[in-house]
Amino acid sequence: MCGFIGCVHEKAQNYRDADKEQFQNMNDIITHRGPDDSGYYFDDHIQFGFRRLSIIDIESGHQPLTYENERYW
Repeated sequence: MCGFIGCVHEKAQNYRDADKEQFQNMNDIITHRGPDDSGYYFDDHIQFGFRRLSIIDIESGHQPLTYENERYW
């Protein structure tokens, strides 16, 4: 089973390294949901974290998924 966390902010945020580290620590708390891989996405309004349990397509299943030009996540 996989797991994800996220925050959406109405106003743009200026994330400090400490903010990103705290978010990554939150994602580590759900390691039991997916110990095989983790991924993050940050922009001015959104933070996403993902934990993956690899069962199928282990090599190319990194999350969060992105469109070819990385415009869409």
